[in-house]
Amino acid sequence: MHLRQSLAAAVSLALISLAATAGAEVLWDQSNWDTRPVNSNEGSINLSSNSCSQVSGNTKVHTANDVHFDYPVHITTVRIYETFGNVQTATLAYLWIRPKNSVLPTTSSDSLELAGIQVPITPVTETNGSAQCVRVSATELDIELPAGDYWVSLTPRHNIGVFPWTIHLASTGPVIGDPTAAIEACTVNSNWFIPTNPTLHDYAMKIEGEFHGPPATMVTGQRGEAPAP
Repeated sequence: MHLRQSLAAAVSLALISLAATAGAEVLWDQSNWDTRPVNSNEGSINLSSNSCSQVSGNTKVHTANDVHFDYPVHITTVRIYETFGNVQTATLAYLWIRPKNSVLPTTSSDSLELAGIQVPITPVTETNGSAQCVRVSATELDIELPAGDYWVSLTPRHNIGVFPWTIHLASTGPVIGDPTAAIEACTVNSNWFIPTNPTLHDYAMKIEGEFHGPPATMVTGQRGEAPAP
């Protein structure tokens, strides 16, 4: 009886261990964020304020990275890396994922501000040597995507605050595919552009989950799932 209990306990622990490590594969990694002093950082604002105002500076600007998956994936976590500012107060972000079919997205800005694509986020401090940034993570996601190319945007919801503002840090690696794109969403438009600060960059992002997941055949319209190609 004790042996059975011991075996059952061992199996339970093994299952717990497997559950803890499931979904931990890195699907896309451009997390090598710019560690230079804040006034030298490459990047740009990436936030959605409650409203837009020339007086306060509050605005709505979404940045989007292009990513590629050779195999179907199950996304559980999307992370971005930003400087300190007001992002530490943010608890929600817009997570937008769509198939990529051109050098810039063509989606209207109001599609990036939908309540249905809001997800909880956790901002924490990440340290690299003497440099620090804010790692913003959307976790416990449940997104199935077929293999292919996608635009991925995670935009925290918070007001801009006082200078120095929070900015989405550039990756120090080479541009993969096309540079990060951005759109200002204070008015409805489709005027995507590529930020230059002063050169072209991909912005720091990491996506985690599982490779070889089943491809999405139908979507729920929630959590940023991409429609079938």
